[in-house]
Formats: sequence, structure tokens, C-alpha cells
Amino acid sequence: MNRLPLLSILMLLFFSACTEEVKSLARDEPAGPEPIAITDYSEQTELFVEFDPFVVNSPSTFLAHFTYMDTFKPFKEGQVEACLSFSNETKECFSVDALAFEGIFKPVAIPTQSGDAKLSISIKLGSISVTHELGMFKVYESVDQIPLLKEEEDDSISYLKEQQWKVEFATQIVKKRLLRESISTFAKVEIPHNHEYILTAPVSGIVTLNEGISVGTKLKKNMTVAYIAPLLGQKEDISTLKFELKKANTNLTLKKYDYERLQKLKAKNAVSENRLIVAEQEYEMAQAQLANVTQRLKQFDTGSNKNLGLSLNNQINGTINKLLALSGSYVNEGDTIAHIINPEKLWLNINIPQNNSKQITKPLGVELLRNEKSLIFTVNENAKFLYFNNHIDPITRSASLLFEINNDSPSLEVGAIYAARAYTGKTVEALAIPKSAIINDNGQHVVYIQTAGESFERRNVQTGLSDAGYVEVYSGVSAGEHIASKGVYEILLSSISPAAAGHGHAH
Repeated sequence: MNRLPLLSILMLLFFSACTEEVKSLARDEPAGPEPIAITDYSEQTELFVEFDPFVVNSPSTFLAHFTYMDTFKPFKEGQVEACLSFSNETKECFSVDALAFEGIFKPVAIPTQSGDAKLSISIKLGSISVTHELGMFKVYESVDQIPLLKEEEDDSISYLKEQQWKVEFATQIVKKRLLRESISTFAKVEIPHNHEYILTAPVSGIVTLNEGISVGTKLKKNMTVAYIAPLLGQKEDISTLKFELKKANTNLTLKKYDYERLQKLKAKNAVSENRLIVAEQEYEMAQAQLANVTQRLKQFDTGSNKNLGLSLNNQINGTINKLLALSGSYVNEGDTIAHIINPEKLWLNINIPQNNSKQITKPLGVELLRNEKSLIFTVNENAKFLYFNNHIDPITRSASLLFEINNDSPSLEVGAIYAARAYTGKTVEALAIPKSAIINDNGQHVVYIQTAGESFERRNVQTGLSDAGYVEVYSGVSAGEHIASKGVYEILLSSISPAAAGHGHAH
């Protein structure tokens, strides 16, 4: 349990050391005015760039950090171009075709004219071609013209791109979402009645399981699961049937011989027609008796595996969930031998507490809360609403809500009970953030807003409804802000690290 904090602290120290080493080795520009830092987003890329104010015929190096917005990992190649577009419709561009460091491109601008210019930085790689428009900037005639800005106190948390890129990190835009009202409860996983079969003993006797039968064995309909050898004195036993079979064969042979003999005599008019008709009827009766005994004996297996007895066959396609009898065990008539299920479909049986039962208006689905990952089942998507019984059970003091789902998640176990949230049917449009963005810090719900590429601000938030991985927020954040949704704990550690004191850097 304590490995994650320790590992995170070690990683922070490691990356801080690496960053300082890169700064030391790569810093080749003389000290000058405070660099400008800008963060800009597109659908595909995030650009965090630092550069010195522009001076005519003086180099200004861009430290352009490019990040993929879908993976939040750095670019490892590409062509980057920085352009200054002046009001006189002239344009000066400065490009590089390779990285200076992982994720970082360093085009150098040496403008040849002064004045106001619009700055843009673009990146091209394969199908990606993105231009970030960064606004208007002044190109000064000399360094002396650059105004000295009063340094303001900065309480933001520094978390460098080099650190973000090395861990699982992501941000999302805070915005309004449609959230479903839900009730906290529990859900039990059950097998639908038409997807289970209880194999019982038709008579008392000794059970022998068929070869390969065990819990988890997959069965097809009409497959033999076991055999039962009835005790003597019951309706059927193998010795009696074998004796009846022998008698039936002997009787059929005699009746057939007698019928064929009389046919020959009748051809010679040596016997009457009536005598031949009686013989024919007796022959047909002997055939029927043999067929009857043979059919009854087919329920027994007299092969070399010695599984003798009545065949007990499965009636559905499914899997053995439980075996309640073993080979050689004695069972009474009606005892359960095997529980067979077809788990392709499952029921989610949800108890709705009495105090919340009136909130259910139009059941929309349920969210099963599990440690590893929640599972969401929505009506008309991956769940079917069966019924809501608002009658309050006198024992559980709850109503009952039932959904049928396709069992696409093999991790759901029949009979298991999960914490759940049942959607009532009411929806609310509200400002929402990912659950993963919230961290509990000394009892407070805390999030981190990305104010710039490498700067974050701690915020306390008040939360409300929870739905499908998102939580309603009443205060603490605003629409359009970028909130850290992954790597939140690492930002917390960075906020208490000595290295968090400053966050401007050069490469």
C-alpha cells in the first residue's frame, strides 16, 4: 500500500535532478529579460512555449514543448515553424526539422524589423498539421526598450513537462454534462430462470458422473451428465430389464417362426385364414414388446466404462455451476445432482431502500461499483428493464428493481453482490469533472487546475451527483478550465516538494 507514495517521491527527485542537469548543460543564452511563457491548445496538440522578448537582429530561442492531446505524451519527431506576421504584410519564419530534446523543439527567431507582429507556431508530422495562433507581440529596436515588469508572487504549483511525460498524466476540460440522478444501493447477480437447469435424481440410487464432468464443464443440450443405478425393488433396475429383454427376444423369435410357418401352410390351404391372422397379430405384439424393453434399456450404459444406470441428461446449453453429488454417492429421489447455468444473460436484482423508492420514475440503468473499474448498464444500450416492484418487502424494507444484461464481462460472478448506483430516471445538466480528478487531502476534496503548461493551482471543490465516472461540482472550478484527471497524486507530491518553489526553466 505504501509503495506508490514512495515510488512517486523517488520519481519526482529523479526528474528534478534530470531537469537541473539539462538546464546546466543546455543553457547557452546570456541572462536577459524575463522570458515569456504561453500555453495553447488544439484538438490534437498542446503547446507550451517559452521565449525571450523579440529584439531586431537578436536571437530569441523558442522552447516549444509539444504534447499529443490524446495520449499526453511528447512528440518524438516533427517539423516546427515559428512565424512573425507584421502589419506591413511581411512575414518572417524560422523553422527546425528535429528535436532538441524529447518533446522540445528550439527554433530561433532573428527578426529583421521592429513593430507589432502576430506570432504563430506550427507543427507538422504525418497527418498532423496544426498551427497555434499565439497573439500579437512587439519586436523592439533594442534590449533597452524592453519594459521591466514588476515580479509578482506566484503561488502556483510547478509540475514540469518532463515530469508529466514520464507518468500517466492527462487533463480534461471542465464543462457541463448531462448527469443521471442515482440511488446508492446493492445489486445481486442472478441467472434468469430460463437460463438454468437443476438436474435431479428421478429415483434413489448410486450416482456415477459421466467422463469429464466437473464444475465449469461446458455442456450442450441433451448431453449425459451422470448415471444413476436404481436399487432393487424400484420401478426400474438393470437386472429386471435385461431379463425382460431376453424374454422379449425369445418370444419374438418364436412368434416370427410360427407366423412364417403358417404362411407356408396357408399357401397350401393347410390352415385357416383366421389362424394366420392371429399369428400375425401375435408376431406384431412381440415386436412391440421388444421395442419397448429396448427403449427402456437405452437409458442404461453397459459399455466398458461401467457407468451403469439411468442416463441423466442436461436440458440446456450451459456450464456446470455446482455439483452436489460425486461418483459412488447415494442420492434419494428428488435430490439435486447438478446445477447447470447458461451465463450468456444475467439478471441484476437491485434493492431500492424504502426511503428512496418514490424517486424511481423511469429506471434508466445501473452502475456497478467495483474497485478495479465500474460497469455501467444502460437501458436500450446494454441492458433491458424487466420490472420495478414498488411493493416494500417487510423483511428487507426495500422495493425490487430488475434488469437483464448480456454477460460481456466475465468478471461478474453469479451470486455476487456489488455496491451499485441505480439511475432513477431524472437527469440534470450540471458542471462536472472526472472522479479521478478528485483527491482527498486531509478530509478535503481537492483538484488541480492547469493554469499553464507547467503550472497548476490547487482548488477545494464541493461535489454533488455522481454518474458514469463524473461528479457534479457546485464550486471551486469554472467551465473551460483544464483540470488534471490523471497524475493528480504526483501533482500533490510536487506541491510539497522543495523543487516546486520555481518553475521557469531553460533547456
